[in-house]
Amino acid sequence: MKIFVTGATGFVGMHVTNDLLARGFSVHAGARDVAKVDRIFGESVVPVEVDFSDKDSINRALTSIRPDVVVHLIGIIAERPSKGTTFDNVHFRLPMDLYEASKQVGVRKVVHMSALGVHPDAPSRYHKSKLRAEQVLRSSGMTYTIFRPSVIIGPEQKLFSDMKNITAMVPVVALPAGGSHLMQPVDVRDVACVFASAVTKSETDNKVYELCGPDVISLRKMLEAAFAIWKKRVLFLSVPKSAMALAGRVAESIMENAPVTSDLMRMMWKDNVCGLYGDSQQDGVRAVCGSEPVPFAESIKWALGQ
Repeated sequence: MKIFVTGATGFVGMHVTNDLLARGFSVHAGARDVAKVDRIFGESVVPVEVDFSDKDSINRALTSIRPDVVVHLIGIIAERPSKGTTFDNVHFRLPMDLYEASKQVGVRKVVHMSALGVHPDAPSRYHKSKLRAEQVLRSSGMTYTIFRPSVIIGPEQKLFSDMKNITAMVPVVALPAGGSHLMQPVDVRDVACVFASAVTKSETDNKVYELCGPDVISLRKMLEAAFAIWKKRVLFLSVPKSAMALAGRVAESIMENAPVTSDLMRMMWKDNVCGLYGDSQQDGVRAVCGSEPVPFAESIKWALGQ
């Protein structure tokens, strides 16, 4: 079976692609930088040059491959408008063009990466753009599986490297509302399993799954666990969300790729845990992979090399 993967060289994409390869699938990775695909996967993956901001480029890539399944993983957590990297472009327009081309070439199924917290009432542009992509796919007429993960834990998780770098000189971390925001982190190996399994598992057809680990923890507790593994003492400062949002707006006005954004604060409109909305199936890891999700303590130690 021929699988076309977007975002194969990213954090989650590398693990999903390796899981697909381990199952014997023929993987074609769409990327602008095909040399990066070669460096990461060697000859085991077929690189396909494609500019995902160009509808014609997407059409040419899909027409040349004619894959059986598309696994779509591309996503951003912050915008860079000067480069055209916005939530609307990346999370909505890109998948809209991708799924139109997929339907035209007869793709059998799409396995799509969304996000926990997607809801019609969500205030962030991030969640709104993710919801629009889900709606496009669900109305396309193609068979699909949609996954909504909580925070994903793995060695390449940028949150941890950012925290380590930020506190290298000044060991102080500002936390919105003291870091009380709850989440239910899921191990990237579990995420890779559900995506790879859904490719052929008909029971997942036309369903939406939440992906969470077994442990509900606060943002502060998650960071405390990381700093404990690094044996590094830091001072946590509690800052009101409104003040953090204001700081984010100021940072956005003077720099791109700001460490804190106003939209990031809006993403915290609800705790990032499974089972809040009732519009998707909970326990995605158990339902799709038939296994217990990796506990947070084990996941964080593995992610940070312990």
